[in-house]
Amino acid sequence: MLRPRLIHLALLAALLWGGEYLRRDCWEPDEARVAYVAREMAQDGQWLVLHRHGEYYAHKPPLLYWLINLFSLATTLPVGRLTVRLPGFCAGLLTLWTTARLAERWAGTKAAWPAALTLLTTYLFWHEIGFARPDGLLLGWTTGALALLFWNDDEPAAWKPVLAWTFMGLGILTKGPVGLIVPAGAYAAARLAAGEGRLLRKSHWFWGPLLALALPAAWLGLVWWTGSPEGYLRELLIGQNVERAAGGLGHLQPFYYYLPSVAGDWMPWTLALPTAALVLFRDPDRRRLLRRLGGWIGFIVLFFSLLPTKRNVYVLGAAPAFAILIGSAWPVLDAGAFRWARFARGAFMVLLLVAGFGLLAAGCWPRLPIAGWTLWPAGLVALAGGASLWYELRWRTPPTFFLLAALVWLVAEAAVGVFVYPAVNPLKTPVALA
Repeated sequence: MLRPRLIHLALLAALLWGGEYLRRDCWEPDEARVAYVAREMAQDGQWLVLHRHGEYYAHKPPLLYWLINLFSLATTLPVGRLTVRLPGFCAGLLTLWTTARLAERWAGTKAAWPAALTLLTTYLFWHEIGFARPDGLLLGWTTGALALLFWNDDEPAAWKPVLAWTFMGLGILTKGPVGLIVPAGAYAAARLAAGEGRLLRKSHWFWGPLLALALPAAWLGLVWWTGSPEGYLRELLIGQNVERAAGGLGHLQPFYYYLPSVAGDWMPWTLALPTAALVLFRDPDRRRLLRRLGGWIGFIVLFFSLLPTKRNVYVLGAAPAFAILIGSAWPVLDAGAFRWARFARGAFMVLLLVAGFGLLAAGCWPRLPIAGWTLWPAGLVALAGGASLWYELRWRTPPTFFLLAALVWLVAEAAVGVFVYPAVNPLKTPVALA
């Protein structure tokens, strides 16, 4: 099987998000706020301290807004629906590429495409890369840093940890301390869970965090030196980090919040998760891979579960490990050699059929706030896909069941971006950004 090259992944990503990027406006609250802040940065020339409607905006560091203006300059397009999403698109492409490479290294070439397609069609990944928020950009830095540290263990080179810790510094400049804590912690947990703790004995643990912290420190130093607005640094460092982590800014959820959240947000592939984990556990040669991926996922989910403040996007950094886990088990899942594998195949078929009928029925509801016909393309794709999967199940060992399922899901999501999202524009777009 051919390995997925960057150009292949870019074409698939353009198919999935291209229509959405071009046809969907900047929705409120998050995308509209990002666009307003980035636009105000360029208009007022306030490149160090973010502002919104003339008042300082300390909720996030500035890297996303710098990149939006950089893409606006490079494309000669105004800050709007396309330029605000290009940083996230590039981050998503980096995440897809590194996920495929890690899958290839750990589970063989045959796992690279399945891992990439699994990630590409996982709901939370599709949603966040489609929306202009810091979480998609942060995922790119996180996954890139993790991949570089793992690759450095196999083939040491001085530039790999340097670039990895630089990525973590850029992650801090994107969304605060989690840009360092999540990749460093997930990497260490993955190695320890797999019984590979000896690989953690590297000198970069001494100088790497200092390198990562140097980037936000340089920015904060410039902010202080140029005269930051009164209260800005305190709100940025204390209010938006310490108080937010302690639950002072809302989003309070119980400890078990991520159990149902992950089950829904990682659809449709959560239907195959128990089976994929069982496949790897039953194979002694791949049991260590299961533990490594479990350490990666487990650290991120447990870390954010311990914090009072919880949101579903916080655990997005675990999605690449989840995709590798599912993708590495695709051949056994296709074969349906045991009951749980057959259940996973049947569940995919039923989900697509139910989704197809549901979308077509919803399109006929007279009180629907958008044009009903916009739901029909995605509904028809889902129905056709479910029927195709039923035909595949007629074979005793269908060799392409989950490949077909992933492609159907990808086209259905693309149809949502092209037809459904633009129909929602009048309901979600501020007039000034319409």
